[in-house]
Amino acid sequence: MAGHVIVDPAALLAAAADLDAAASRLGGAMAGVDAALRPVPAGAEEVSVLAAHHFWSAAESVTAVTAACAAELHRTATALRVQAEAYRATDAGFGAALTGGGQR
Repeated sequence: MAGHVIVDPAALLAAAADLDAAASRLGGAMAGVDAALRPVPAGAEEVSVLAAHHFWSAAESVTAVTAACAAELHRTATALRVQAEAYRATDAGFGAALTGGGQR
């Protein structure tokens, strides 16, 4: 069917669920490694304190980026659900019009 686009709203909803699940797994994975990303200094000397500070700074960056990624996955999932509903409503309207149950 060249030139036609076929959209399956159920597939869009399944993809949205997969994206939400991926965002949740991402958040869970980050919670599980938070302590490892933020070590306490091995000692009180300057090198240990600076090394720990470097790890904490990197952890803040990773945490922020990961949160942004999870939020984007959730926003994309929401957009897919909105589009799935729009396709369903349009299909229902056209179906009703073709069977005589819609407006003419």
